[in-house]
Amino acid sequence: MKTQPRKGLQDIRTRSGLTGEAENPQRKFLRVASLELKKSLCNKVRDAARKRSQEMDRKIAELDGEKARLLAAGHAAEQGPAELVPAPTAGDAGARPRRGFALKY
Repeated sequence: MKTQPRKGLQDIRTRSGLTGEAENPQRKFLRVASLELKKSLCNKVRDAARKRSQEMDRKIAELDGEKARLLAAGHAAEQGPAELVPAPTAGDAGARPRRGFALKY
């Protein structure tokens, strides 16, 4: 005599599989909310990258100004009496005021 196997949770029939994704407004809402969160994160990452890019542009402009000042001072020394070339001011190509010469490692 054969006995039938006991039924478990997997054997219980439910109606959850009868409705499709189109009829489930909660799933749609959660999907839209998830996409909005991803969009917000992408915007934050893009803004951070833009800030880093602007900071690099500012540093490059500062280095170009310093290089021009040093070259001008070198040419002035070759031409005659030494005269100081002013450092770039805050209005020059986004450079900030200089507080002295310092090497950063």
